[in-house]
Amino acid sequence: MLRQDSLSTISGTTITEKSLLTSSSVATINIENNDLLYLDGKHIKDSSNRTILLRGINLSGASKNPSYPSKIPSHQPEEFFDHKKARFIGRPFPLESADEHFQRLKEWGFNFLRFIVTWEAIEHEGPGKYDSEFLDYIVKILYKAKEYGFKCFIDPHQDVWSRFSGGSGAPGWTLELAGFNIRNFMETEAAIVQNTYDKPKEFPKMIWSTNYYKLASSTMFTLFYSGRTYAPKCIVDDMNIQDYLQLHFINSYKILAERIAKENLTDNVVVGYDTMNEPSWGWVGTEDLNKYPEFQEYRRGKTPTPFQTMLLGEGIPCKLDVWDIVWYGFGKVGNEYIDPKGKTAWLENDPEGYNWKKSEEFPRGECIWAAHGVWDKSTRKLLRPDYFSMNPINNKPYNWYEESFKPFIRKYTSALRSVHPNAIIFIQPPVLEIPPKFDNPEDPQERLIYSPHWYDGLTLVQKQFNWWNIDYLGLKRGKYLGPIPAIKLGDKAIKQSFTEQLGLIKEEGEKYLDNIPCIIGEIGIPFDMENGKAYKTGNYIQQIKAMDANFVALESNLLNYTLWNYCDDNDHQWGDQWNGEDLSIYSTSNPANSLLSYNYNKDLDLGGRALFSLLRPFPLKTFGEPLSLNFNPWTKKFYYSYRNVTDTPKDFPTVIYLPRFHFNNENDFTVKVSSGKWNWDKDNQRILYWHDITSMNESKENLDYSVHEIYIEGNKSDNFVDDENLCC
Repeated sequence: MLRQDSLSTISGTTITEKSLLTSSSVATINIENNDLLYLDGKHIKDSSNRTILLRGINLSGASKNPSYPSKIPSHQPEEFFDHKKARFIGRPFPLESADEHFQRLKEWGFNFLRFIVTWEAIEHEGPGKYDSEFLDYIVKILYKAKEYGFKCFIDPHQDVWSRFSGGSGAPGWTLELAGFNIRNFMETEAAIVQNTYDKPKEFPKMIWSTNYYKLASSTMFTLFYSGRTYAPKCIVDDMNIQDYLQLHFINSYKILAERIAKENLTDNVVVGYDTMNEPSWGWVGTEDLNKYPEFQEYRRGKTPTPFQTMLLGEGIPCKLDVWDIVWYGFGKVGNEYIDPKGKTAWLENDPEGYNWKKSEEFPRGECIWAAHGVWDKSTRKLLRPDYFSMNPINNKPYNWYEESFKPFIRKYTSALRSVHPNAIIFIQPPVLEIPPKFDNPEDPQERLIYSPHWYDGLTLVQKQFNWWNIDYLGLKRGKYLGPIPAIKLGDKAIKQSFTEQLGLIKEEGEKYLDNIPCIIGEIGIPFDMENGKAYKTGNYIQQIKAMDANFVALESNLLNYTLWNYCDDNDHQWGDQWNGEDLSIYSTSNPANSLLSYNYNKDLDLGGRALFSLLRPFPLKTFGEPLSLNFNPWTKKFYYSYRNVTDTPKDFPTVIYLPRFHFNNENDFTVKVSSGKWNWDKDNQRILYWHDITSMNESKENLDYSVHEIYIEGNKSDNFVDDENLCC
């Protein structure tokens, strides 16, 4: 609790010109480019031992799609299959507009980037053929990021394996290597892909992730992580396809890391690397291929069992169950007969133009799982329904984390650190799964950060922020006997539920990964709620409330985060230009922020969305250990407390981002601190705070002695805006 009687209102100093700052004070504004990030238990620190909280953004969803020689968004069928020619020069945005975008992100208080680079962008033309011009372009963008004081980590992004299996990430040649005919995925239900959908505008919302359980994606993830065990016949260039795919994946990002190191951008800009984005174990762990796996919780649209998707891949008709969202979650709502009409998902012959050499036993022109004895093509019968539940070599239980995931992480880490020794590795398990323990002596132990993802799934799928929600993570972890007790009613209960879910994720990371820092790698909201109603009315209250609920959960848990996402070509018609998603905090379709810029109008705010709750005070650097953080954008009340038993050195104050959006003039707000002094750096939107223990009238033996507090309150008379007038 904030103790009013212990606080003194300090007039402080308003800094309006950079010349009034000492050189050392100027250095406090951003994370210094030449400063290594230090990991101290669950905290991230700078060289002055200040705790850093990372307020980051994913840059960018646009990087999933090719941009050169022409843009190929996910709704465009033209040029889609020309995957060897597709290039990503110009992602995340054109170099000529980079200054504008980085200025905007800096203005909005971001200090960190999750920088998306897909495998396809580096090695699209074929194995070992790297796009050097793209790497040159990335270096230029990273230099621009450096100019604006940003640090970042590289995200090897993928969704459901590849653009050609309905997502993003891997090059098209990886699917052809496995024997897939990517042109027949639609007819065989091997994947649902917006580029080949009959009416792209009617592509079902958030259907893309069901591809994780269909033939193309499930097969590729099984091969990538566990091919040696489950597909021993798939030998290419004298190695199993698992080793071949991992070799090229790792080499691609090692090539990128070498380029970054050559340009002296390691540590000062690029601090590390995420592991594969939202990985999947494929079919590993499936107990019965005739049934939906336990982990297949998300069921929407035409939903084949694993065996049915294998049959369809061979052109064999099947009657599929159709699922959708019902009152209790996901439920069967009908069925549909699918006939591929003679088409198969498999190439008759090896594709031309590649220099790989497959072994004679590598399956050709047929389902590789039939070739491995999982099912019989002639009788169409499943022979080994439990094939993926055990290790077929020794018939023992298969531990995917220990036998697949962690060995890959070890190889990946070793390769990157051979180039970038101080690289932080951001550990990301499958979505909402408990992470593995890194307790094997061979596992990387140092400079690790836990980087799970979390979304308000109900709002993301329904594209509506309701008066009710569900504690999905609690339900998944067995906290409730069924879905009914997991339902939360009202804003207060929803925010508390979000806070508890993120708290549990953070707690699991500390428990299983030995108390390392945690960053929520992805979190965000859809802006096209209620079929884009806000785009017509200009009232963004639902988006603002949803965004605020997410931030309350993050702040309550003192979490680092990288919000999803900033997309430079978002528009109201196609959103982020990818599978109907519309989560970008910036849109080219947004008008001038007339009602939301009631404090001040600036070009950089144009295009911003939900700025009312997005732009909020945030402790960037703390001379101590953070204890409590909260902000209410409606009342404009901000509170932050931290612990330290040492006086603040002159050159290393606690630094708080104070957005001019809410606090633009000195008459807009009042600052109260528990001791010491503060300065307002208006130009850089910062409060600089020096606590002073020696001035506190408390004994050093008092347990509260080391707690320092700062309270900022806006003046309602000038700043209050009601819900009906919240726009953008």
